[in-house]
Amino acid sequence: MLRKKGDNLKRYIYIILCLLWMAFIFYNSSNTGIESNKKSHEILNDIKNIYSKIGESSTKISENNSKVSEKKHSKSLTKEENKKNYYRNEKFNLFLRKNAHAFEYLVLALLLANIFYAFRVKGKKAIIYILFICLFYAVTDEYHQLFVRGRTSSVEDVIIDFCGSLSGIFLYYLIFFKKRF
Repeated sequence: MLRKKGDNLKRYIYIILCLLWMAFIFYNSSNTGIESNKKSHEILNDIKNIYSKIGESSTKISENNSKVSEKKHSKSLTKEENKKNYYRNEKFNLFLRKNAHAFEYLVLALLLANIFYAFRVKGKKAIIYILFICLFYAVTDEYHQLFVRGRTSSVEDVIIDFCGSLSGIFLYYLIFFKKRF
């Protein structure tokens, strides 16, 4: 069977994209604990700013809400409220960080699925290869973090990464089979 010229180019592009994504994951795990935490807090603050802008626009619609909002802003926060806000932020920051782990590996699984599909490796065989590569990369990524200041290695993170990979495979095949029918 003759292959189109574009097939090889697609394969190279898929491989390069996957390698770039793997480098991105490696770069993220190379950041010190302080840098990594700072980045996630910046993202958290961006989310909070977007959320507050949405809240401001919705309170302008209703006069009653704007009066309640004014009362809330005029009162200063107590020590206990500040403490609650701090712990809430830290919990959300942890949630954000763990989901970032899963997302990185979801994308990696999608990119690997594209590569295997381009090389006509499909079905159970492709799924096993993808899961093995993702799991191996997650384990080596966590091992690498042992040598980065302020970072630790965690089996929990490997499991989260693996779940992200499973989600990526599920998403890929969901889209793939939807296109077929």
